[in-house]
Amino acid sequence: MPEISIIIRTFNEEKHLPVLLEALSKQTFRNFEIILVDSGSTDKTLLIAQDKCKKIIRIHSRDFTFGYSLNVGCRNSLGKYFVIISAHAFPSNNKWLENLTAPFIDESVVMTYGRHIGAEQNKFSEKRDFKKYFCSSEKNLHPFSFFANNANSAIKRSVWEKHPFDECLTGLEDIAWAKKTQDLNLITKYVPEAVVYHIHEESWDKIYNRYRREAIAARHIGLPHPPLASPSFKKFITYICGDIFDDLNNFNRNRLKEIFLFRFYQWIGTRHGWFHNKNNRSFTLKDRDSLYFSGANNGVVVLDKNCAQWKEIAMPEVKPGDVLVKVAYVGVCQTDLEIYKGELGYYKHGIAKYPIIPGHEFSGEVVKVGANNQKTFKIGDKVVGECVISCGNCSFCRKGNRVACVERKEIGVMNHDGAYSKFIVLPAHFLHHIPEELDLKVACLAEPLAVVLRAVRRVEHRIKFASRCAVVGAGPIGNFCAQILSALGHTVKVYDRNESRLKFFKKNIITSSATLEDCADYDLIIEASGNLDALSRVLTKSQAGSTVLLLGFPYGKLKYNFEDVVGKEKTIIGSVGGSNEDFVKALQILSTLDTVNFLKAVVPIKEFLYAWKLHSSKEYLKVILSVG
Repeated sequence: MPEISIIIRTFNEEKHLPVLLEALSKQTFRNFEIILVDSGSTDKTLLIAQDKCKKIIRIHSRDFTFGYSLNVGCRNSLGKYFVIISAHAFPSNNKWLENLTAPFIDESVVMTYGRHIGAEQNKFSEKRDFKKYFCSSEKNLHPFSFFANNANSAIKRSVWEKHPFDECLTGLEDIAWAKKTQDLNLITKYVPEAVVYHIHEESWDKIYNRYRREAIAARHIGLPHPPLASPSFKKFITYICGDIFDDLNNFNRNRLKEIFLFRFYQWIGTRHGWFHNKNNRSFTLKDRDSLYFSGANNGVVVLDKNCAQWKEIAMPEVKPGDVLVKVAYVGVCQTDLEIYKGELGYYKHGIAKYPIIPGHEFSGEVVKVGANNQKTFKIGDKVVGECVISCGNCSFCRKGNRVACVERKEIGVMNHDGAYSKFIVLPAHFLHHIPEELDLKVACLAEPLAVVLRAVRRVEHRIKFASRCAVVGAGPIGNFCAQILSALGHTVKVYDRNESRLKFFKKNIITSSATLEDCADYDLIIEASGNLDALSRVLTKSQAGSTVLLLGFPYGKLKYNFEDVVGKEKTIIGSVGGSNEDFVKALQILSTLDTVNFLKAVVPIKEFLYAWKLHSSKEYLKVILSVG
């Protein structure tokens, strides 16, 4: 069991990480492990780390905050002490680790931090700041008695377990932690013998952002002023004069320019951060950001095949890249019943596993926003969510092929719990704002409409204006297909053996309950029923040069001679899910479509079994569960 876990946070650190790892390998104290937390590096960082780190943890860049990444590293570590060092810093000698952790012999010491020295690459002014705030003795020159710096620090695991780092702060999670523990009469100790070279090779905009982040955090922690810079113009001038005076022997025009620009971006970043949102401290302050719900979260959990319960469930974890939504309505889909019955292919083939909370057609209201999304969403926003969650990083995603994503998740279907619950959490960029004029109940139809819009996009190059189109199946998907194609100027005929569903169409759409005998009359045939017999007839009877679009899931085996496809130059296209642009358009046009018949069966979520029975009866076009 390692006594110390060294935690390194990385993002594209291939230049400096090898130097740090080499310095760690030479430490006289050897009983340690190295834990690396990476937030989406695209360079060789992970390749460099793979042989020298005990564990590599990858988090999505959208989830990164300083506190969250550290907490992830700590949770995955075994050591009695956590040593934290920046990936662009490295120890100056081989006794750094034992010096940094030596004060822990005193039980009251719960955090230590070491000295920082600027390297050749650092700006001259920052090297002066390092000398000021990280002096060569224990003399306290720091702005606060609880000052600390996680680029070179160590903490006790036992205390962290009770008081993890604040994940909502934009920086200074180290000072916040030291302040909290000092309030408990615990000590943070400066160890000048534990020296690191701390390298910053930042552009001016990055310097601005760094000091702006820290100033925002300082205000939200409740500090009387930012710890390492000042928003005061007088101090700005004072710092410049001090830098010039300290470097008179090497003074030249380039040094003057560097000094001025560093101090300017340091000052303006600090000023913008310190006065940002001055009168509203709810931006990242944890006690205001946390939500207090009355009662536990509940949801419908499919525990196994033919076994589902309405039960108490844990609140979903909200990472910095996430948004927590209180569900208002969720549409019942045939997929939900196929999951329950174990008929869905994902479950038959072991790709997906129980338990799962179903439901992917939902609308709701934002109740908590992760730290990285507070400019995009706010509490009270009305939203809908996409179904397919892709990683965005794999080769397929980069080519725009989300369906083939190697880490693909489907809300309420595979690897991600759905909306048959009071609350659901999603990455923010898979959520969409609902237009003000759109009712929440109508908005939960955005997902099936987006599926249709994507499918129509996939075939639109195959059909000309005023083409003849057939839709097989008059369920929700078939209904939306018919409405969209008719609005585009095509002649549409809908087939379904259930005559009651055909009554939901207006007169501009032709309907038939007869067997599909006239397949050869159509340029485009959409199979939206999933019926094998219907699919067989469509494939064999469709005309030469026609397009067949498959939207239903025809489970089972079908004997078909593909010579017919080649000889008659037919095109067969499958489509599943809706993409970002389809959700945007769906929300824009939903109010223009006939949705009255979609909204006639609304059932309380606790009566989900009755709702599923109602759905199976096909008495209604759509069954919607009311969750709120």
